[in-house]
Amino acid sequence: MSAATHGHGTPTDNIKQQQLMSKTTTTIRLIAAAAVAAIMAACGNHQKGDGGNSGDSSRQTAVMSPFVRINIDSAMALVSIRDNATEKKMPNRLFYGKGDSAEVEKLSPEGSVPSSVSCFIIETQGKRALFDTGVGKANGGVLMDRLKSLGIKPESIDYIFITHFHNDHTGGLTDNGKAAFSRAQLYVPEAEYAYWAGAGGKGSTAIKAVGAYGNRLHRFGYGDKLPLGVKPMAAPGHTPGHTVYIAGRVMIMGDLFHGLPLQIQDLNLCADYDMDRTKAIESRNKYTLMAVHNGMMAAGMHFFGTGMVDFKMNERDMELKSFEHNLPKR
Repeated sequence: MSAATHGHGTPTDNIKQQQLMSKTTTTIRLIAAAAVAAIMAACGNHQKGDGGNSGDSSRQTAVMSPFVRINIDSAMALVSIRDNATEKKMPNRLFYGKGDSAEVEKLSPEGSVPSSVSCFIIETQGKRALFDTGVGKANGGVLMDRLKSLGIKPESIDYIFITHFHNDHTGGLTDNGKAAFSRAQLYVPEAEYAYWAGAGGKGSTAIKAVGAYGNRLHRFGYGDKLPLGVKPMAAPGHTPGHTVYIAGRVMIMGDLFHGLPLQIQDLNLCADYDMDRTKAIESRNKYTLMAVHNGMMAAGMHFFGTGMVDFKMNERDMELKSFEHNLPKR
């Protein structure tokens, strides 16, 4: 049963649902440490130049690649692009909160957590949709350079969907004050726009950036129909209008996670960037469970490696089958 459509049900049904969700969360936590250790070892081997066999080499390339294109199915492809030019890590102290420092240090003994600034493109129905735009070239972002390497021209982007208005997601919308994507229709959550428009100077940069798109700017509600069948879903907490998008089997998670290898071991750990910790925890648990229950591929703007995680189910239980999406052999 999908965590998003469980309905009200009888008291017995609700108890069973709660037990299943609790069991799923426990399963994720139990296997997360082993999964993280395996992937971190792969990263380490790659950095040391240990090629291994052809299967291992393919996986290590996936971990380190600045951009990856994979076929989700016969009608959709997903492109993951790292906007950061150099290695990015989140320090442990970012997740301490008011009383989590001991747990964080135990779960992340290295002292920091691998991360990234990533953007994603969905290719389907002969169109391209870009999800978030990174920090922008003026701030060191390399999205445009990597689009060029992929043979993707900015004017070939048909739609842009923004998860929220922080600068590492909207910074690439403009170049010298003008829209960087000359043909794109820009879609932003009304809840996010309204908050930052009323936040005075704190929101002025983002409001100005989206405003550069003029009549190509669309402010949507969560019941609105968006192009290409993309479904927006409210995921408040990180920001008031933070939004998750679902396209087919892909879930664009935005900033539900900032340090995936750490936070997947305890979904209640928050980064200091989360504006409302309680709501952030609720959203992170809700959509992680939804991805697990529905066997979805999750794409996160701060996931490390390829930026993609494949959530799958085995025959006996819900389980995080693989942390790093296994690329098809070329």
